[in-house]
This record gives sequence, C-alpha cells and structure tokens, in this order.
Amino acid sequence: MNPKKLVDEIEHLVSLPDVCVKVNRLVDSPSYSARSVGEIVSRDTDLSARLLRLVNSSFLGLRAPVDTISRAIAVIGTNELRNLVMATTAARVFTGIPSDLVNMYDYWSHAVTTGVIGRELAVRCNVLHSERLFVMGMLHDIGRLVIYLTLAEKSRDILLITGGDDWLLPETERDVLGFDHMDVGAELLRKWNLPDGLVAVVGGHHDPMKAGDFRFEAALVCTAIALANREVTGESLETTVVGIAAPVWEITGLSHEDLESITEGITTKVHEVMELILSPSAVSHKSSKP
Repeated sequence: MNPKKLVDEIEHLVSLPDVCVKVNRLVDSPSYSARSVGEIVSRDTDLSARLLRLVNSSFLGLRAPVDTISRAIAVIGTNELRNLVMATTAARVFTGIPSDLVNMYDYWSHAVTTGVIGRELAVRCNVLHSERLFVMGMLHDIGRLVIYLTLAEKSRDILLITGGDDWLLPETERDVLGFDHMDVGAELLRKWNLPDGLVAVVGGHHDPMKAGDFRFEAALVCTAIALANREVTGESLETTVVGIAAPVWEITGLSHEDLESITEGITTKVHEVMELILSPSAVSHKSSKP
C-alpha cells in the first residue's frame, strides 16, 4: 500500500462535488472569465448562499457588503473564490468514518481554527491573498480522513500508540504504514487537481522545508496548528511557543508578541465560520467534550 493506491481506492467513496470540479477546470483554463465562474457557482444555491455569508462575515472583514457571486469575485478575486468554494464543500465529502476514530465536529473545529489562525498570521505577515492560508490550514490534515476511511484497524493501532498526541502521528504512521497523512493528503489534493501551493503545504505542514517554494506558507500553517491545539488544551502561550521549532520562527519572522495578539478573539471568528461552512447535520453532532 502507498498513498497513491490509497487515494485511488477511495475514488468511488470520496469525490469533489461537481461544482468544485467545474470551477477548478475553468479557473485552470487560459480562457476563463469571472462571469463564467460566477455562473457555475450560482447554480448551486446552497453553496452560493454559504459563500456569500462567508464573504460578508466579520472573518474576512470586507468594507462593503457583497450580494452576488460575481461581485464577490470582483472583490476578492477568482482564485480566492475557488479556494473558498473548496473550503465550503470540503466538509461534505467525507462520510462513513467510524466515530471511535474521530469525532467529525472536533476534526472540522480544529481544521477551521487552524485555517482562521493561518489567515490571521498571513495578514500579519502582509501575505498577498491571505484567504488561501485559510484553506491551506483547513485542509492540512485531510490525509488523516483518507487513512481513517480506508485503514480503520491500523488507524486504531496508530491512535493507541500516540495516545492522542498529534505531534507523534507522522512518525508513528510511517512506522506502521510506511507513509504519513501528509503524503496521503498531498496525493488526494493532487488527484483533485488543486493548486501546487495547496498540495505542497498539505504535504509539508509538519516539516515546512518539505514544501519547497511554499515553505513560508507551510511554516505559517505549522504555527497555526500549534495555536489551534492550544485552543483545545488550554495550555499557556509560553508552552506553545516553546513547541514551535526554531526554523519555523526563522522562516516566518513572527514574534511571540505577534502570536499573543493574533489569538485574541479567535474563538468568536471560529464559531462564525463553523456555522457558515458545516452542514446543519454536522453542527448538530457536536462533541460532548467540555
């Protein structure tokens, strides 16, 4: 078994919604227009409504309200809208994963928190089109879902060995499977024909140097993961800071003070985005954890 075979195996179980496939194909073509992209998205009334609520949310903080998909494209750009389409549909495609392996609400809560913090870090670093960091953060662990869905028993062994410590996952996965969830996530996004930057960051979020030309974005996501974990564990910022590797600090140029200011108000933004992105059924199955 290898990541490519694993992804090929789930093709009939997990596939992008038709609107995502069409938008990806159109945006990657040399002759697309913003109008044609807007027309495709607008045909999916639920998706377009969620997108407009997301674009108008305090999370993005636009100065003026946006009332049509075409206007959203004009304001944030076609590629950024493509990224938000992916983020808004990602939670729809994975079903049937055993609940003893993962609580899906907890999973997406951590994913969204990572994405929200990733975008905040990108804004602080003056990164162009910071919305893409939201999607990179939100999809960083998607390879874990593929492994849970296809290799349930081995996943139970891995979780037993790690004892819930996510930082031990990559090494444990490599010991048990011969590859890790980053390899699988990158292969899945490659199969979906998503942008190279997204593939690289998902494939290197624990080791940004693996992300090549996108190591800066991967380092931001790596930092966002640490801060998102802190939201769950309640550990001190000082403890979180110590856990972030020195090369990550060097790549991003962020300071401890930057992280402290970025975490203020994150919970409110995460709750808002969760309500906009997750389906009502997913929201109704919230974790029983305190």
